[in-house]
Amino acid sequence: MKKQIKIILVVIISLIVLYGVLFFVDMNRVKHLKRPIFCVENGYMGSMTRYDGLGYKIGLDINATTGEITYGQMTILGQTIVKSYSENEDNKATDDYDKQLVQCLESQLGGYLVTEKDDLIEIPLSEIKNSDKEKISYYKGVYASNHPNNIYVMVFPKNGTYESSVMKDFDKYFYEKFSVYQKYESPTTPTIYIHTNDNDVDFKEITNKCVTRKNTENGKSIPTETLNKINDTTKIIIKSSQEELGTITDKEKLTEILSAISSSKRYGEVCTSDGHGFEFNMYDKNNKLIDTIYIWGDGARLMPKSLNGCPYVTTDNTDLRKIIEDTTDYIFSGILDFRDDINQTEQTLIYKDGKNSYYLNSKDPNEILIKFMLNNKVMTLKYALENKYISAEKVASEYPDILIRK
Repeated sequence: MKKQIKIILVVIISLIVLYGVLFFVDMNRVKHLKRPIFCVENGYMGSMTRYDGLGYKIGLDINATTGEITYGQMTILGQTIVKSYSENEDNKATDDYDKQLVQCLESQLGGYLVTEKDDLIEIPLSEIKNSDKEKISYYKGVYASNHPNNIYVMVFPKNGTYESSVMKDFDKYFYEKFSVYQKYESPTTPTIYIHTNDNDVDFKEITNKCVTRKNTENGKSIPTETLNKINDTTKIIIKSSQEELGTITDKEKLTEILSAISSSKRYGEVCTSDGHGFEFNMYDKNNKLIDTIYIWGDGARLMPKSLNGCPYVTTDNTDLRKIIEDTTDYIFSGILDFRDDINQTEQTLIYKDGKNSYYLNSKDPNEILIKFMLNNKVMTLKYALENKYISAEKVASEYPDILIRK
């Protein structure tokens, strides 16, 4: 046990040092530093931190029982630049991609591109990249012969090291071709870019078919006493940072939320965690506050205020972020910044409404994109504003260094 604790402490100290390095890498682009997450899920303790406006993330899996580090990742601005895997001494360590996984993904993604009259035509890597090709461990790009705008590209870099300079060409290939496309990033799969007629690829469905999940049979359920109490809920008020986002009274939505809470499990025994992002305040028919359910920003973790410890994880595939979006004006999104010169002062007018003009802090509007997290759609920020995917006021408030309101 002492050895396990020592390993975990070494990891935490290493992360703290790394956070410090990141902080001084680019001070001008860091607005707020949020606390790191350390939480046991499925028997593993994971960690992640994020710097608003820059998007640094760090994540890893530590076996809560053995202290073994099995996965580590660092992401900056949506690009994973460090990604590594290790296995215990009884298994062969590898940083190569999972060939069986990518074969399954190829099959699933191909089904979104073709009809009975289509063939899949290879896209050579040289069409997308002229340099750094030696840094790519796995690449697959195809389009449908009779529907050439149906394209997917999957890429996994050598040693799992995602460098922005390497990945930028793949993003550029898609955003120069299409107004909207989808991009999926996950620690368990290669990065996937895809464009179809409807851009409606369900990545959760694909990964559920292709990715082997950790065993979740022995999770700890929320106590029956707590569940019985919140089952009397007739109204939920959603809040974030004390701001009221919306109210839910619809019985079907209430049932969906209560079902997600009831099916949630807690895994492992060791946990310290980050602060939650949202609160579901649960009221009964007499408008009495029953309990408050803390909701984390990944939409998968929750915790009744009346209990203590590590958050529970939803196990019925309910994404609580979708419920928040469906019932409030809140939108889960993130800015993708592809500017070569982040200190440029040239501003470009990209949008006007009845009150204000909005300028992009870039000479090329295509350099700033936005990704919507729930459907994995990516588009230029200019296109998103013009087509009412998100309000300019919201973006300017959250990213005042990128979208300038005048």
